[in-house]
Amino acid sequence: MGREIRNEAQKLARDHGIKGVSFIGCDVSLDGSYVEVKYGSENGWPNLDPVLDGLERRYDARVVLRRFSFIDRASDSGGCDTCGVPLCCATWSGARSMGAVNVRLAKQQGVTPNEKIIGCCGEVKCCMRYEHDVYKEFKERAPFRNTTVELEGKEGQVVDYSMVEDSVLVQFGQKRSDRQLIPLGRLAPENPGIEPADPDDWMPKGPSQTPDGPDSPAP
Repeated sequence: MGREIRNEAQKLARDHGIKGVSFIGCDVSLDGSYVEVKYGSENGWPNLDPVLDGLERRYDARVVLRRFSFIDRASDSGGCDTCGVPLCCATWSGARSMGAVNVRLAKQQGVTPNEKIIGCCGEVKCCMRYEHDVYKEFKERAPFRNTTVELEGKEGQVVDYSMVEDSVLVQFGQKRSDRQLIPLGRLAPENPGIEPADPDDWMPKGPSQTPDGPDSPAP
């Protein structure tokens, strides 16, 4: 019966000149008094009142038309994404309730928008949202890109981040080989406002306190 109702809905849409709509699913209660028809639309939210009225008259039931996006269709059908694990939206109902997922989140995490961050639903993967707060917290502790930092009497420019290593990539010279990945703990003593994630990583200023300094115990 569900397929029959779906086909009838498609016919009603065609008869009333409603374009860009496809009816992709239908759920019917056991007693037939409630029908939910799922549809996808290329044009936002079209006026489907003629379809709704036609279905209710023909089947003498309460009919609800539910718009399905690509994300809804992916979560409804399930499957695995390119990462090899089941779709987040299909296994966890709160995947999309965490907030919007878009290309802006990827850019803020230093990821160049490409096909690898696009899920099978055609939108940015949910996992980009999971890690966003961690990246945001890291950037509040780290120096901005293109700012100048000091380290052991040298000045360098921050050119990139490494949130996983709680470090920044600093350019100390003109050549690419002059770049060094510096932990925030080494930069903090000489650069106000920089804080390492772990207080134990805070390296006090002075060579005598470094692991290889003159006051280090002999092996």
